[in-house]
Amino acid sequence: IKRATETDASSFSESTFEAYGFGGASMVINVLSDNANRATADVKACVNKRGGKIAEQGSVLFMYDRRGKVEVPSPDVDEEELLMAAIDAGCDDMEMTEGDEEGTTIVYSEPTDASKMLDAVKAVGFEDGVKMSLAWVTKAPVECTDEDFEKNMEIIDALEELDDVDSVEHNMSN
Repeated sequence: IKRATETDASSFSESTFEAYGFGGASMVINVLSDNANRATADVKACVNKRGGKIAEQGSVLFMYDRRGKVEVPSPDVDEEELLMAAIDAGCDDMEMTEGDEEGTTIVYSEPTDASKMLDAVKAVGFEDGVKMSLAWVTKAPVECTDEDFEKNMEIIDALEELDDVDSVEHNMSN
């Protein structure tokens, strides 16, 4: 029992799965697991059970860029002020969008500049609840029908319920 509860952090491995949904949607599934075989089986079963299709390695990822992502829990971010702070912090590129959650602003940067962007966001005065991660961001968003969108969200929600799934990125614009 002791061995099972004291899982060593070095025994975890990261992996990425690619999948196709409905209406031209694609998904990038990021997994962090201590058992790669279990994670693979769970992800494949989850996607296939809901009518999605696991894609060959590389057949979806080429449609995404790896980006640094800083989530700010406030809609009131002054873009110009943040841009100046980002330049001062040494960031080369920055893009701001409205987050999935209401009242959230997302700032994207080059992956190598993610920590600099986090410092810039904090320098502008945002400290509490700010999250930094690396994300796969779509190059070409796809508009799905409402029916296809619901089916795809069912797949994404089920994947996010799996213990080993860290995040799911998709290319749906609606």
